[in-house]
Amino acid sequence: MPLRNRICLATVVACLPYLLLKVAWVAGWGVGVAEEGFDDTTRAANVVTAALELVAIAVAVLLVRPAGRRVPAVVVALPAWVATGLLVPVGAGAVLGALLQGVTGGGNAFAGNDVLAGWVYVVVYVGFAAQAALLLTGFVLHARERWPVVAHGGSPHHRAGGTSGLQRLLAGVLVAGTTTFAVQQVLWATVGGGPFTAPTTPQRVFLAVSAAAALAGAVATVGLLRGGRLTPARIAATWVGTAVPFSAAFLETTKNVAIDEGWGAPATHPAHAFLTLLVLLAALAGSVGALLRFADDRPATAAPSRAAPPRPTRRGSRPWRGRSAPGGRTTVPR
Repeated sequence: MPLRNRICLATVVACLPYLLLKVAWVAGWGVGVAEEGFDDTTRAANVVTAALELVAIAVAVLLVRPAGRRVPAVVVALPAWVATGLLVPVGAGAVLGALLQGVTGGGNAFAGNDVLAGWVYVVVYVGFAAQAALLLTGFVLHARERWPVVAHGGSPHHRAGGTSGLQRLLAGVLVAGTTTFAVQQVLWATVGGGPFTAPTTPQRVFLAVSAAAALAGAVATVGLLRGGRLTPARIAATWVGTAVPFSAAFLETTKNVAIDEGWGAPATHPAHAFLTLLVLLAALAGSVGALLRFADDRPATAAPSRAAPPRPTRRGSRPWRGRSAPGGRTTVPR
C-alpha cells in the first residue's frame, strides 16, 4: 500500500502541469502559445483533453483506495485500457524519439516552433511518458490483487466454452483490423502520409511503437482465443495490443466528427475515415473476445453441500456426546 500511495501521488503530480496548462488556455491566457492559435475549436479540444486528465487522476486515486475494489471492474479497467492505448506510444515516442533524434544529430526535439514554446513540449510529452509508466504500474498492482489470473496465469487445462466459435470469429476480425492498422502506421513512419506529411524522429518512433504493439497484441489475442493458456505475458500483450489501435482510431474518429479541419485536425479523406472506423471496431471486437476468454477460464465454484448443518450449542459449553448407562442404553438429559 505505501508503494501504491506513492505511485498515486506521483501520477497526480505528473498530470497537474498539463491540466493547469489546459485550464490556462481555455481561460484565454496564451501562456507558451501564440495568441492567434486560439479559437473556439481549440478551446473545445482543450476542454476535452483537460477532462481526460481529470479522469486519469480519478483512476489513479481509485487504484489505491478501498472503494476502487468495490466499484464495477469496468469503471477502473475501461479508462485504464484507453489511457494505455493513448499514453504508451506517445510516451515512447517522446522519450525514445527525442533521445534518438539528439544522438543522430537531428537537433533538439523540444525546441518549439512558431506556435508553441519549447518548454510546452517538455511539459506535455514528458508528462505523458510519466503518466504512462505510473498509471500502468498502479493498474498492474491493482489487477494482481483483484484478479489473481493476472499474476499467476490461467488453468493449464483449458476447456472450450460455449462461445469458442464466436471467439475465433472475433479473433479473425481483430487480425484483419490490426494488420491494416500496423501497415498504415509503418507506411506513415517511412514515407509519410495522413497527418504525418513529414514525420519527425519522435513521430516515427511513435508510429513504429503503435504498429509493433498492435501486431504483438494480435498474436497474443489469437493464441488466447484459439485455446492457448492465459499467461501474464499474453494478458499484457493483449491489453496493450488491443488498446493502442482502439485508442488511436477512437481519437482519430472523434477528431473527424467533432473537430473537422480545426486546429491540429487537418481535413481527412473519406476513405481514411472509413478505414479508421473499421480499425476501431476490430480492436473492440478483439477486446470483447478476450473478455469472453477470461470468463471461460474462471474457476468453477464448488456445489453447495446438502448435508444438514450441525446443531448449535450454547456459547462456552461443550457439545454433549451422551453417556452409556448400565445395559448399554444411552442416557439423554432432560
